[in-house]
Amino acid sequence: MKFTSAGQSVVLMEGGGEMTIAKASSRHARKEQFLLKLILAIALPLTGSVAHGQVGALLWEENFNNLNNWIAETGNGSWGWGNGELQYYSENNVDIASVPGEAGNTALRITAKQESGPGIVDQWGNPLNYTSGKVVSKSKVSLQYGMIETRVRVPDLDLGGWPAVWMLGTSNWNWPHKGEIDIMEMGSSQAFRDLHDTHNGGNGLNNSTVNQVVGSNAIFYTDAAVTPQNPSGAASLSWDPDDDFARPYYNHASPLNDRFLTYRLYWDANSLRMTVIDNAVEHDLFATPFTIDAESDEFNQPFYLIANMAVGGAFTDAYNLGDPGSGQPVSMPFNAEMYVDYIRAYEWNGQGSVHLGPPTAQSQSYGIFTDNTATNGNLTPGVDARIFVWEGTLTDGTIPPLEGDNAMSWQTTGQGWFGAGVMSDQPLNLFDFGDGHLNFSINIPANVTFKIGIIDAWGNQEYVEFPAFQTTYGLVRDGQWGQASIPVSDIRGTAIDLRMLSYSFVILEENGTAVSFAVDDIYWDAPFTAILGDLNGDGFVGIEDLNVVLGNWNQNVPPGELTSGDPSNDGFVGIEDLNIVLGNWNAGTPPPPGAVIPEPSSVVLIVLSGAALTYRRSRRRPVNLGNPASTN
Repeated sequence: MKFTSAGQSVVLMEGGGEMTIAKASSRHARKEQFLLKLILAIALPLTGSVAHGQVGALLWEENFNNLNNWIAETGNGSWGWGNGELQYYSENNVDIASVPGEAGNTALRITAKQESGPGIVDQWGNPLNYTSGKVVSKSKVSLQYGMIETRVRVPDLDLGGWPAVWMLGTSNWNWPHKGEIDIMEMGSSQAFRDLHDTHNGGNGLNNSTVNQVVGSNAIFYTDAAVTPQNPSGAASLSWDPDDDFARPYYNHASPLNDRFLTYRLYWDANSLRMTVIDNAVEHDLFATPFTIDAESDEFNQPFYLIANMAVGGAFTDAYNLGDPGSGQPVSMPFNAEMYVDYIRAYEWNGQGSVHLGPPTAQSQSYGIFTDNTATNGNLTPGVDARIFVWEGTLTDGTIPPLEGDNAMSWQTTGQGWFGAGVMSDQPLNLFDFGDGHLNFSINIPANVTFKIGIIDAWGNQEYVEFPAFQTTYGLVRDGQWGQASIPVSDIRGTAIDLRMLSYSFVILEENGTAVSFAVDDIYWDAPFTAILGDLNGDGFVGIEDLNVVLGNWNQNVPPGELTSGDPSNDGFVGIEDLNIVLGNWNAGTPPPPGAVIPEPSSVVLIVLSGAALTYRRSRRRPVNLGNPASTN
């Protein structure tokens, strides 16, 4: 079986003499979202009235006493974050502040300012006239399902302000494949507000202002949405030209700015529902909940949180970056302050989970693409990982596998370079491999200079070079299968976040050499220090290890044979081995979140030569480990 590109267009562009991944803009790219209405005909309806469900226990809350769960983003992104936005995001525009009129209460404060100066520039170095703030919980907090509630106050937005509290999928896939959920956003264009103003508080007079209307959205990828005008394939729920289901909320009598409103997302494995609560009345922001199906299964994965306040751009009636004639001047008052009082996650319909910190760390050995090498964990291409060829630079080759039934066998297509790699669907935490090695086998002619690299979920990438005709990292260049073992300390460079890898293996060639080659048996390994008392090799001393000892009690075994219960290395399973296990109880890395590990009871009775041995422990109750990531 040969693996090649499957599903994602990963584009490489020349920039400053180095190859850089071209990142799709998140959240918005609104000009690409305006798509044919048939997408919603495929994806939207839940028949009947608004679905009812059960709100359960509080799972997590952020009260914004500090910013420990957040990362402040900086810059203007790629063409104003894909939307022609006019602001430069700065850490200086984000802080924790007292809530006006609420003594003792603090909130996240995002301040938009009209200012310019050194460093306040777009990606091309052109000066910008506005700054603002944006925070993300990526690698800090992720949610999957639940009722998510936030209390938000926005400033006078008229005209050009665009505040939002929203979510992006944690997936390594590019936008819109990872999914987007906009819990709330304001500042929409007059055309959008006029289209829907016969519903949900609207007066049908086409005279609403940006301060009187709030909406929400969800975006996913579907093949049916791909058109010349929408090459990204983004399907947007709020794109509703016939006014069938988008129901933004209007309040003409009491504008929505400079006061708090509460927004909710009701999210389970089957549907999404977004609402706003104003004066104790809850208003749905779509005619019916959105049904999640195979076409929109991005919403069955974890998401992280984002809060920001943009200035200008395609969502608003203000002009776009670099084109003052594309819209109206920005006229909103500055400084403009947005407050987020809290974000809370509750169970919804019995569903909901919160993960704190980066993904669960892997250890000892991890397979990226291997059939026969024994590893503690592994990726499975087509299940939780994808093998991508970049820009069609390679096609299927004919070199058979080195081991097992699978190999990445390719030949070049004459485009002057080639690139390919293995991307995990979700970020991969290989932090514990910092002192280890990235190992791979390759069959490639000796005259080809190539690079091996890794890429993290932030877009950082690092490479090491394998020059032609030179033995490098143990790889003998004789045109046959050979193995290389790269120290992770060499390939990680100074920027790579090993806790958040997207591509755990990349091969790149930049000289245009025509070649047929194959890669196989890719895995990471780390120095392994055995845990005393870990008899089954799972990295944790617990009940299974105790059972190994008791199951072989009073047996003669080969000295030091751990799997037979002899950690004392005396050739006999007895009291010394029991003491080693009990003395190291709970050492190592716990099992997965939610597992309950029983401690030995306070009295363990073992019949030994007709006598009873009593071993005392201090606790009897099970130890509920909960989510070990919460201690990260």
